[in-house]
Amino acid sequence: MLALLGVGPAGAAGRITALSAEPSQQWHHDFDLSWPLSDDIGIAGPTDQPPPPVPTTVVLGPGEYFSVGQSAMSPNGWYRLTLEPDGRLVLRATDDGLGLYGALWSTGPYEPRDPDRPAMPLLVMRADGELALYDTAHPGFGEAGSSGEAAQLWTTDTRSESGASLLLGDDGVMSVVTPQGRALWRSGNAAPDVGITQSRHVIYDRGGQWVWLVGADGSVVDNYPVSGHAESPAPGHYAVTSKSEDAISYNWLVTMEHMVRFTTDEEGDLIGFHSIPRGWKDRPVQTEAELGEFGSLGCVRQRDDKAARLYEWASIGTPVVVLA
Repeated sequence: MLALLGVGPAGAAGRITALSAEPSQQWHHDFDLSWPLSDDIGIAGPTDQPPPPVPTTVVLGPGEYFSVGQSAMSPNGWYRLTLEPDGRLVLRATDDGLGLYGALWSTGPYEPRDPDRPAMPLLVMRADGELALYDTAHPGFGEAGSSGEAAQLWTTDTRSESGASLLLGDDGVMSVVTPQGRALWRSGNAAPDVGITQSRHVIYDRGGQWVWLVGADGSVVDNYPVSGHAESPAPGHYAVTSKSEDAISYNWLVTMEHMVRFTTDEEGDLIGFHSIPRGWKDRPVQTEAELGEFGSLGCVRQRDDKAARLYEWASIGTPVVVLA
């Protein structure tokens, strides 16, 4: 096991101090999977049988697209996903008697850059695993299949693995899923209700290895798979205690970035969110494709850009809720 301690980057001591960084002799509870483990050391995993998969509709496969007015239903017919004429992608319940008012999730209103130009939205399931909504009338849409960022209205920001599809399940959850069945993103209506209102907060589903960033208005800012431990930290309500841009192992061989600490284990070792650790020759200890699986002794590993976003988004004192 490698115990990790927080160290401010060179020339950034003032910035780290301002963020209430922990003293240099505090340990972080994570370890490097690239190091050999003895037979009696392993990663704890769930012992119960997984629940049966939820029936789903494949809304979009790799390279497919959705035009205005098109819609898709969940297999049970209870949920409908529609690309509206106003440029919103909207997920609605169909069995609650509310009709058009049964919205569960939406990308938000479309604001045209040119009020005199009509909206021409298009939803694309890109080959690189990113689901994106574009304005096809924008001059920058010409290369939307590969980039098209200038014309982009909304994205799941999941560009990390090719072959992903957009699914809509009988549970009302819309998700971007790899060919191997690993979720890269889920619609905001899937965020658990943890009883926090009017305050941005982080939800960490330890069993499901998933994180949600929830805004003060209750909207889901981001959600994504992570790698932590099956039994630590304990479920409960915590808060961000300190942050530092860099952390390094006691032997200076493993580094992490964008550490956001929120609790300790029973031995007092610090636990926080951070990027995927990097070891010998700056090699990551795990791949992005392994996020969603148990992989540390307590800390929560994130994709590098997600770790950077959480670091900027969560301030000291931001509530963190850990679910079993």
